[in-house]
This record gives sequence, structure tokens and C-alpha cells, in this order.
Amino acid sequence: MGYRLYILIAIFVYTVAFSAIEIVFYKSFRIFTWDLGIFNQAFWNTLNGRFLYYTSEPFYTRTGCFLGAHFSPAILVVLPLYAIFQTPETLLVISTFVVAIGAIPAYETSNFLLNNEKTATMLGIFYLLYPPLQGVTLSGFSPEPFAVTLFLFIAYYLIKADFWKLGLVVPLGLMTHEASVPVIAFIAVYGMLYHTPKRRNGFLASAVIVVTCIPYFFLAQNMRVLFGWTGSPSLWNEWKLLGATSSAAVPFRIFLNPTGALASLMFDGASKLIYLIMLLLPVLFLPIFSVKAMTPAIPYLLISLFSSYPLYYSLEGHYPAFVVPFIFISFIQGIGWIRRKRYPSLPVQKLIKIAISVALILLIVLLSLSFLKFEIASISERHNAIIHDMISNIPQNGSVLTQSNIFPHLSNRPDAYTIPPPSWGEAYEQIGKQMLRDLNTQGVNYVLVDFNSEPIYASAAKLIFFDFIVPNADVYVLVDEDDGILLYKANL
Repeated sequence: MGYRLYILIAIFVYTVAFSAIEIVFYKSFRIFTWDLGIFNQAFWNTLNGRFLYYTSEPFYTRTGCFLGAHFSPAILVVLPLYAIFQTPETLLVISTFVVAIGAIPAYETSNFLLNNEKTATMLGIFYLLYPPLQGVTLSGFSPEPFAVTLFLFIAYYLIKADFWKLGLVVPLGLMTHEASVPVIAFIAVYGMLYHTPKRRNGFLASAVIVVTCIPYFFLAQNMRVLFGWTGSPSLWNEWKLLGATSSAAVPFRIFLNPTGALASLMFDGASKLIYLIMLLLPVLFLPIFSVKAMTPAIPYLLISLFSSYPLYYSLEGHYPAFVVPFIFISFIQGIGWIRRKRYPSLPVQKLIKIAISVALILLIVLLSLSFLKFEIASISERHNAIIHDMISNIPQNGSVLTQSNIFPHLSNRPDAYTIPPPSWGEAYEQIGKQMLRDLNTQGVNYVLVDFNSEPIYASAAKLIFFDFIVPNADVYVLVDEDDGILLYKANL
């Protein structure tokens, strides 16, 4: 086992530690739970006869099937594990473990490129400490944790020219998300640059992947239509300044609209600069010595840096999944380049220790900020206990409407509903109002709102109250109220 044992221990510790953090956030009703509620409901419904059915995004899918919103069939691999313990906590643990597994290809890639097991072990552990990876981990369950790990496996097997294993991970990677397709195509472009025509087999394998990605991208889009995609663009209008309505149009609009491109790039420029610094600072800016290895990050950097949506250029959320693996690989190659070309006697392990120290400092600071953001120190156990008690009084077969931070706790049923927080923007407020109007005709048995939750969620509680409860005052009876938490039941 040797040094690999340390990697397995690191994976175990990471999974336990970050699963515990996520579950604390989740049980405190403070984690961003939009995606978690979606997947818990979709998996629960799959096991109960409705394939990946969920209710919270009718504006993206007519059928309610998640594959209409995003073609991500790879997520079904977790279904057998979820079937054993059908709870959101199960999904959080699985997601964290999937991210942690990335330490294996991180270690193997490092060992292959640097040919030193001890150094590779340090780098495999460093990968788990790399702060942008924590955004992917702490964002809950989504396809992106699968993507970030599979990207690393694809890159490793392509560099190593291990074609049988490559043939297994590439299809899985493609099936994580339609947004993964251009990233994998660019991994293959990097493979062509790495192998060059001199290494004929590796070069040809890379070319085959590029060619495969093109028809698969259109297949994925057609499959979304088949599963009920409405064709609606993102409600964030994140490329409005550029004049693009989708990520696929971004490269073309950059060339066709240079003025808009400059305005888009400069929008919130300070935050974008900080984002780039935070990506590169933990790796001591060494990727600048191996820009070629950063090739697969190009698709995402284009759509993020030319957008106006803050999460795209933030370490929060799951979006760093599309750049983290390639910054890590370019970091490894940057170390190799310096040692080989500039400073042959450079103490590489000392350099990695410095990187680990920087990453740990940043990680501590960022996690502290996360705890402050979610106000973990001021959690009211009594308040949360009241919510849990009210949830326990809602029958399993009862339909229910609630706000998004409570929704995952009630999503183990086909008829659980939520609305996007109206504080996300006017478009989402209008969508929320339309969803409530639709529920007026459909009806729900219970409504649970918490006016004392964080402002983003309290805004949804207010909209539900004024646009659903008040117009239906003759239908809904208040059956429980405590500490700003209200539970209504339909008087049918």
C-alpha cells in the first residue's frame, strides 16, 4: 500500500469532516439547499415510480424530469446507495466522498509527472486542501462534484495513455452535465498538445475524444428536449451585456460584439480579479509556467469572466469544479518545469509545504467566513426544533408548500413544492408568483413558512403568505405558530 495509504486516510478524514460540516448547515436550515431539495425529491420519486421527477423548476422542464433541465444521467449511479438511506444527509455524504476521491487521480497524476511517491502524496493531500475545491464540496449535492473528480481521472488516463480506463471514464464524464462536454473536449485538446503527433497513440486518442464530444453535445441537447426542456434561457441574464442568451453563444458574441465583450469583462472587475488571485495564490502562481495544462479551463473562464453573475466568479458554489482540476495539473507541471528548466536543485517538497501552508491559511479564513455567513454561532436550537416539530406533524402523504431552506426536509414526497427566493431578482419573483398561481388551482394540504429565517428565505415566506395564503384565507387554517414559524392546513 505504501504512500497510497496516506491518500486513503486523507479521503476518509475529508469525507467525515466536511460531511459533518454540511449536515450541521443542513440541519440548521442555513445551507443553500435549492439543489439538495431537487435531488432528494428526484431520487425519492425515482424509487417510488416517477423517474427523476421534481417540482421546483417548472420553468425549465415541462415534464418535471430533471434530465430535461440538465442531461446528467451519471447521477443515477448513486441511486443504489440512496435507496438504503433515503435522506438528504445521505446525498451530502455521497457528494463529499465523490469530491474526496479526486485525491486518487491527483496523487497518481503527480506521481506520473514527477516520479516521486512522497511528493505525489503531499500533492494528493494538498489537492483536498485547495480552497476552491471546498466551494464544490459545501454546495451540497449536484452533478458538479462528480464532474470535478471525473475530469481529473480523464486527464490522468489521457496523460498516461491508459486507453482502456480512459474509455470508461470519458462516457461517465460526458454524462455528468451537458456543460462538461466542452470541458472534456478541451481536456482532449490538452492531450493533443501534451502527446503531440510524435506520441501517435495518445494524440489519436485525444483527437477521437474531441470528435466524440461534438455529436454528443447535440445529443445531450436533444435528450433534454426529449425529457421536457422548455428551452428557457437562464433567468439570471448573466451575459446580457455581451448580448448572449446562453453559454454556447458567448465565444461568438465576444468576437461579434467587442464593445459588449469589454463591458462584460470589466463588469465587477475587482471581484473577478480577486477570483483569479484566489485561484492561483494557493498554488503560488506556478500555473503561469505551464499555461498549456490550463487549456481545459478555457471554456469555463470564458463564460465566467464575461458574465455578470457573481457565483460564476466566486469560490462559493459548485462552479469551481470546471477549473480546479486543471489548475492543479498545471501546478504540478509548473513545479516540474521549474525544476527541469530553471532550478534543478529546487527543494520541491519544501515548495509544496509552502503551498500547503498558504492553502491551510486561506481555508481557515474562508471556512470562518462561511460560518459567519451562515451565522452558525447564533443558531437557535429552539427555533430549529420548532421547525422540525412542525415538519413531523405533516403526514408523509400530505402535499406541502414551503420555502427553499425547509424544502429538502419535506422533499421525500411527490407533492412537495417551493419557490425560488424573490430576492434573487425580479425574474425569479415573477416566476414564484406564477408558480403560486398554478398551485392555487392545484391546491396543497399544508403550507409551512418561517419569517425569522435568513432574509433570502424570509423573502420567499412573505411571498407565499401574501400571494398564496391571503388570497386563500377561506381555505387555509393556521394550526400551529411559534417564533415566527407558521403552519397552515387546508380546511377541505
